[in-house]
Amino acid sequence: MDSASYQIRWDTVGNGGDDTSSSASYVLQDTTGNAGTGDSTSASYGLGAGYREGMAVQVLDFTFFAQDNSVSKAATGLAGLTITCNPAGLSVGNMIALLQDKGAGQVTAIGKIVSTAAGSITVDALKDGGVVPVIDGTNDYVVLLSGDALGFGTLSASAVRTSVIGMNVSTNALSGYAVQILSDGDLRDGSETINPVADGSVTAGSEEYGARSSDSDIGSSTFDTEDSAISTSFLTVADNDAAASDDRNFLVTKASISSATVSGSYAQTLTLIVSGHY
Repeated sequence: MDSASYQIRWDTVGNGGDDTSSSASYVLQDTTGNAGTGDSTSASYGLGAGYREGMAVQVLDFTFFAQDNSVSKAATGLAGLTITCNPAGLSVGNMIALLQDKGAGQVTAIGKIVSTAAGSITVDALKDGGVVPVIDGTNDYVVLLSGDALGFGTLSASAVRTSVIGMNVSTNALSGYAVQILSDGDLRDGSETINPVADGSVTAGSEEYGARSSDSDIGSSTFDTEDSAISTSFLTVADNDAAASDDRNFLVTKASISSATVSGSYAQTLTLIVSGHY
């Protein structure tokens, strides 16, 4: 129904409601007494019947967290969701990465701290890449995920350096979302560059740089199956084909140099975007 100045896109005969209620954490859009509501689909069409179907608010929230090397704690044990470590510098609400055998073959998981105690922290969940970390205190760490500055420290020809990017997505898009990454060029210092990984594995003693995702079924890129180059074209590093709430994934970025690599301060700019499949 419309006029010269107004349009009613959806009308209803109801018994009450038709209002919006909210609190600090939730919003409710309610209508009482609709008839014939619900979702129907065919091969080509979808029908969302009912007044409030037309008022659905599209939600797409994306947060990422870069590894903060200034807060790194030796981890000596894991029992359920409680990690034995020195909690100094860590607070409730912080995102952390738990690293087993830090380095090229590290096993990684991420979570949000829900409590701290003397000698331990507890997280809400541990999102891993298909393998749960086993923490025995040998080269195992808890590192803070915070901010947007990612660094490897000083690279060495004898070891692969790693750094984690945590990602958190919430969306009500029924077909889900995709997170993609792009670089502004090679990891570089002036005209000197560190080569993008080309053989599927960043290896100590070889000059190469890449990343691997915790998402095990991406399909449109190789980040789920091997160490992959970050290029100047957008590539998918995490996705979901359904609506999601606090869907977590992470990238483990890796870098190594050879004995012939020229010393310098190598850097690049990475861009992460999320797109909802509406």
